[in-house]
Amino acid sequence: MSQNSSRNRSLPLFITLFILSLILNVFLFVKYAKNGAKIQEQNKELTAAYKLAKLEADSLQNELDFTIQQLQDKINENLAQEDLKENIRQQLEAKQAELYTAKRKISRLIAGGSGSGSSSGGPRTLAAAKNEINSLKKKNEEFIKKAEDAQLEYERTNEELKYASGKAKQYKIVNDSLVEVTDYLNKKLETASTLRIAGLNVSPIRERKGAQERTDKASKVERLKISFSMLASELTIKENKDLTIRIIAPNGVVLSKDTEKLMDKEDVFSLQNTVTYDGTEKGVTYYYDQEEEYESGNYKVELLSDGNILDRSSFSLR
Repeated sequence: MSQNSSRNRSLPLFITLFILSLILNVFLFVKYAKNGAKIQEQNKELTAAYKLAKLEADSLQNELDFTIQQLQDKINENLAQEDLKENIRQQLEAKQAELYTAKRKISRLIAGGSGSGSSSGGPRTLAAAKNEINSLKKKNEEFIKKAEDAQLEYERTNEELKYASGKAKQYKIVNDSLVEVTDYLNKKLETASTLRIAGLNVSPIRERKGAQERTDKASKVERLKISFSMLASELTIKENKDLTIRIIAPNGVVLSKDTEKLMDKEDVFSLQNTVTYDGTEKGVTYYYDQEEEYESGNYKVELLSDGNILDRSSFSLR
């Protein structure tokens, strides 16, 4: 009877311990199952992020290739013209070489800066590559449009000269007709004397080892190189032309070194010079220096003559 009584007291204790053990095992199982699911979900997110970055890099590279191809096709289309003006042909050929250089630079950004193409860059690098592609497309489309406009103006002028020559021969004997042709030519001379500009370009540079080097870092810019071409005109009479250059900082202020006496902000300028325009094609280069450090941001540049804006350009510093 004593043994039976002892067994009866031990049985509830055993059952209680068994149930507690079972509950503990279930709790541990659920806990480890949740941790495993969480780790698996994190792995999925990392895998998805990697695939997304690779897809974005591939997409940007495809966009770059497509943009370069479009620009090359447009340049080649213009170069195929038999009567293309020689200086325009030279500028288009130079632009082709610049496109190849730009493509290599942006491809390195997309690849993460290594240039190997083995891994894509991070979000910041890919964003920089996207901005470079957009800037490349915009600047080159504007350049091609200006080249095409200059070619059309060249062709129109030639046609008008042929027309004027034909009119002069046709009415050579008739005085009234000669007066008409003379008036026509005088009007053309007045129009042709207007200075025409193409290819306005501003490059932030610094001197390094005795050579000029382009840089987009505001803290390293030592001077601005401003270059453009004065287009030819066969009807132009030799005369002096006043040129004004306005460099507008990101905060809207015109960069200037000696304009303390000017009261009207519209009269503030960065550079002023006089050039002799005789109707021949010529390239012009100016340099702008300032003692203060340049700010980061987007700069605008305006080239004016006789109060008229001849061309605009822009550049960015970081």
